Amino acid sequence: MQGGEMDPRAAWNRASPDYLARYQRTDVPIHYGPWGPDEEQVRLLGPVQGKRILELGCGGGHISVALARQGAEVTGVDISDAQVAAARALAQEVGVPVRFLRAAMEALEGLPDATWDLILSIYALHYVAEVDSCLAACHRLLRPGGRLIFSLDHPFRNCFFDVEEQEMVSYPVRSYFQAEGLHWRFGVEQVPMQTYHRPLSAWLDTIHGAGFQLLHLLEPPPDPALVAQEWPEDSPLAPLALIPQTVIFVARRPAA
Repeated sequence: MQGGEMDPRAAWNRASPDYLARYQRTDVPIHYGPWGPDEEQVRLLGPVQGKRILELGCGGGHISVALARQGAEVTGVDISDAQVAAARALAQEVGVPVRFLRAAMEALEGLPDATWDLILSIYALHYVAEVDSCLAACHRLLRPGGRLIFSLDHPFRNCFFDVEEQEMVSYPVRSYFQAEGLHWRFGVEQVPMQTYHRPLSAWLDTIHGAGFQLLHLLEPPPDPALVAQEWPEDSPLAPLALIPQTVIFVARRPAA
């Protein structure tokens, strides 16, 4: 591990109890992140009955379990031992068969090539340092014509995060154009985390470089109810409602 980088496995094992307390429920809809829309709003997945789906960065498994409840054959991958244990417990509680694996997302070795109909990742790939390797592995794993769908914090949002103060501000504090690691803290224990800022052009280059065709790029507006709660009109942060918070990529491995 390079100097200055944190250990994501250890970090998420430590952060897992707080994360699960916030998000782990059996009734969570399939959604595209804390600021992102629900699947019912964007309808990107299509029918999943009988589909082989791989979820990367599955966390506590609630999305994998939701897909399995709709009849998909699902495998979830996460770097955290604690998250994988919670995901397995959730699947057992709900009574659906989901395979959960503890693994890093860079290589994804040990999974069958060219067999997956869909690879889904919700707010996870910006934690990956070697994202080129990750997307190359996704291309290898998908069957011809299979799709990759992933969501992230919108890169423009990152420009408004003050690392020193550990909070969002109403004006840009870093260059949008400079790819860099962002250090921040999660939860009540203030667990050190690291994500990676890349401009949209870098993500598009990585997608195309891995051999994918880009089908859609979505920049959905944030949910008005959440905006009213977090950034009311009289808040200094109200202007943040005018910029995208989430980006969703839909790509396909060419059929031939």
